[in-house]
Amino acid sequence: MIVLAASARLDADDVLRIRWAEPPADDTTLTLRREGTVHTVRLDGEVADLSQLDLTDGTWSVHAADAEVATTDPGFSLDGLVEYARRSRTRALRTFRDPSGGLRVGVRSVTPYAEVTTVHPGEEKLVLEGFLAYGATPAADRVVATRRKTGDTVIGEATVTGDRWHAELPNASFAVETERNFWDLEFGGLTVATWLDDIPEKKTKVRFPARHVARDTDRVRVRAYYTDQDELAIATTVVANAEAS
Repeated sequence: MIVLAASARLDADDVLRIRWAEPPADDTTLTLRREGTVHTVRLDGEVADLSQLDLTDGTWSVHAADAEVATTDPGFSLDGLVEYARRSRTRALRTFRDPSGGLRVGVRSVTPYAEVTTVHPGEEKLVLEGFLAYGATPAADRVVATRRKTGDTVIGEATVTGDRWHAELPNASFAVETERNFWDLEFGGLTVATWLDDIPEKKTKVRFPARHVARDTDRVRVRAYYTDQDELAIATTVVANAEAS
């Protein structure tokens, strides 16, 4: 037995708002269930406050009147995910529809980081923009690229305005490269990643154009890319001038 929700969205205060297509027989409580654990929350009309529930990390199914809640709504919007992440928090809840149509609440622990919203590979510099997620506070207004093999660093300028950040890394700084290498990015000590665009596995789906830094006999190809964890990094490769096009 199921009941149908036309829409189900979780706001930045962890309040679940359900618009019923077919109201349940008992519209006074909801239950969230996972691996034998059940939490009950009061349903005030079409609103249920999940903020006080002790929900462990994982996926919880939503039920009303002992019936599973199904929905045709994806359960979130990209704008809503951004608004949610701009609040200071250590636990993130997210509503979504599973492949069977059931309404689910995903719960996970989160840590502050720098969310990337813009990547612009310019001819002279790599420009990055984004916002500080989950209450992040950078230790310094700078972006740092760290070479994985040696720990060498390239430092770029950065600014913070409110919770928005802007950073620039000059391509010429990577002219020190002697072989193929990878450089991990940090913004003021924070991980730099794009986790809120609902595009997983960006490493195989998103490709940024490469730029080249000329030297006497060769060039260094500089290209931003996403890692397997959807963190932003830089790949550098030394190429002969004839191969740099």
